Amino acid sequence: MKWLALALLALIASVAVALVALPDPGYVLIGFGMYSVETSLLVLLVVLAVAYIALRILAGFWHVPARVSDWEHHRHDRRLHSLFDEAIIELAEGRVERAERRLARLLKSTQAPVQAYLAAARAASQLGFDDRRDQYLKLAQQRHPSARIAVALTQAELQLSKSQLDQAQTTLTRLQTLAPRSEQTLQLLMKLYLQQQDWQRLRDLLPALRRGKLLSGNQWQQLAVKVYREQVVALSSVNDVDSLKTGWKQLPQPVQQDEGLMTIYIEQLIRLGADKQAEQLLATQIKRGWNQRLVYLFGDLQAADTTNQQDRAERWLEQHPQDPVLLLTLGKISLRCQLWGKARSYLEASIKQQATPEAYRLLGSLLERMDEVDEASECYRKGIELIGQGMPEAALPAPADKLTQTATPLSHSA
Repeated sequence: MKWLALALLALIASVAVALVALPDPGYVLIGFGMYSVETSLLVLLVVLAVAYIALRILAGFWHVPARVSDWEHHRHDRRLHSLFDEAIIELAEGRVERAERRLARLLKSTQAPVQAYLAAARAASQLGFDDRRDQYLKLAQQRHPSARIAVALTQAELQLSKSQLDQAQTTLTRLQTLAPRSEQTLQLLMKLYLQQQDWQRLRDLLPALRRGKLLSGNQWQQLAVKVYREQVVALSSVNDVDSLKTGWKQLPQPVQQDEGLMTIYIEQLIRLGADKQAEQLLATQIKRGWNQRLVYLFGDLQAADTTNQQDRAERWLEQHPQDPVLLLTLGKISLRCQLWGKARSYLEASIKQQATPEAYRLLGSLLERMDEVDEASECYRKGIELIGQGMPEAALPAPADKLTQTATPLSHSA
């Protein structure tokens, strides 16, 4: 179509020139030394046009090698793109081995894109060939020096996926130098420290994660609870109440309000003999929301005023008359108050709602004290049967631990 239009324009131009030139073709004289050339203006114009066309044709032949080279480059690029697309499709569809073979062929060209090297490394990692994975990443670094951060991020991610923690730590240490404020670097560091259970480093990382808004408010809260939970447990292991209290006061206020962490703190207070403070916290927490584990801990308190402790628990019974844990708690408090009749009633009621080895053991001990030996033996026997069936001494809900180590991934959200 293009050539047809040009031919039509040339024809129209020729006709126009002929119509103008035929009445008076003009006269041109060109002299040079002893030579001269005479011709009409029309012939001169035709000669000039022919010379121009000839020069253009010669120039086209001159550029043929370059054009052929460009065509070869475009053809090579199209082939590379096609091969890369086919490999990515294979990888997405789960044909990892075929995808890696295609990518390996692609990487023989020095013009392969950096994405091809990274995809090949991921494929090799999925297949369990860590040596080939590292070789692909090394080639990517050599052929694409400007992509060293992307290569290092991919390397750290793949190392973490295989729990190669020492290697990942080395890679991430290098990344902290190359891209200290990178969001991906911070996320990978968080995953590394979680796998290493390095709570101190995670604690140091929490402010950066919050500033970078890499986690939602709820995810950050869950991670903070996990980190500080370990800190509270670590503090309690030194058998120092003052250190435990000081460490608790240093926790962020939102973290202190976590129910699971508060439960652990109260457990440690009771273990270390700080029953007065534990009683105050338990009363406050149970008032905010009913929690069987907290109610159970209330029964373990060695309160200074056991009568007041009994009265408070019996007030709770008005709203929770069939709660087996509350009934067990009242049974234990009644035993400490030497209210044998009440203790027996509460323990029997607790067993009726939910039989546990602990309730049977306490009731057997009480019946033995009351010289009811046969009944006591029967209680001990039933308690031992429950233990033999795999029931723990106190069948209670596990401490609340709302953290899910995922990102999620935290995305990876932690």
